[in-house]
Amino acid sequence: MSLGQTISDIRKAKKMTQEEFAQIFHVTRQTVSNWEKEKNYPDLETLIAMSDQFNISLDVMLKEDKKMTKKLNMQITFSKRFKKNTLLILFCIMTILILSAIGWGIIWNNTKESLEEKFENGVEMNEFRFDKQLGHYKKVIDEDTYYTLPNQSMPGYFDFVLHFHNAVLDYYTEENEENIQIRWSGKNKDEELEHTVFCLDKYGNYKYTLSEIQEKELRETNPNISTVLKDGKKIYESIY
Repeated sequence: MSLGQTISDIRKAKKMTQEEFAQIFHVTRQTVSNWEKEKNYPDLETLIAMSDQFNISLDVMLKEDKKMTKKLNMQITFSKRFKKNTLLILFCIMTILILSAIGWGIIWNNTKESLEEKFENGVEMNEFRFDKQLGHYKKVIDEDTYYTLPNQSMPGYFDFVLHFHNAVLDYYTEENEENIQIRWSGKNKDEELEHTVFCLDKYGNYKYTLSEIQEKELRETNPNISTVLKDGKKIYESIY
């Protein structure tokens, strides 16, 4: 007996319409009709649900239906392979994640030690002093002239960066009755250390950025600025 005929016999024995039978297994009436006409077959999960619902073993339901038995065997084989492959893939992913986390941890920790050690040594070598009130390091040249550094520490493990967030060095002075700030802020794509010169008001607030021409004029009127630019570069590279 075919599976379609078996399903039809079960339904009729329970005096159920196709609609009522369909509601039990959350399918449409047309689906039940197609099962009985063998246009398609229930999946394995639905067959098990039928077996449990009507207390009929799968062996009885599938007896003599070689076509359906073959199909179910293929589904079961595929399911086992799928589960096995899925577990293998998950295991590989977990292994990669664990090894990546360990590798990142080693790299991050080594970088942290290297950056912070260089920063501390550079601060000491260049005679910066920590200003607790301002929260940064300061190297005083005279009353109106000084360098400043942020209080640096390596960003956290989960920031996923291998550098300080704010690797800058600032120099402040007064030139020709103008308050001047020079900032060194890292290297450009050509690996050259960049700097920017700002003009500040008497309260230390930003007014404007000097153009290349204005910066050149400033160096010509005050040769000391050229010396500061060279010294600042050396200080920056010794710290960062």
